[in-house]
Amino acid sequence: MGINILMYTMVFLGQLISVSLILAIFTTVFVKSRKQGFVFLTIYILLNIYSLTIGFKFTLVMGSGMLIGSVNIFV
Repeated sequence: MGINILMYTMVFLGQLISVSLILAIFTTVFVKSRKQGFVFLTIYILLNIYSLTIGFKFTLVMGSGMLIGSVNIFV
């Protein structure tokens, strides 16, 4: 039971860290060129949707944690 909680916590924290890094990169790219920024953001959103589908296929709790981690950074 403890291993599962640790795994879900690490997935949640990993999702938060990756989203923070992606948004920092997006901000830098967007400042240089709006078109490239929107292309980068579109690619990231598509990859994030793919990642969420994999997470939900694994377990409902993992997918929910990844979704909360992705949305939480935008708020």
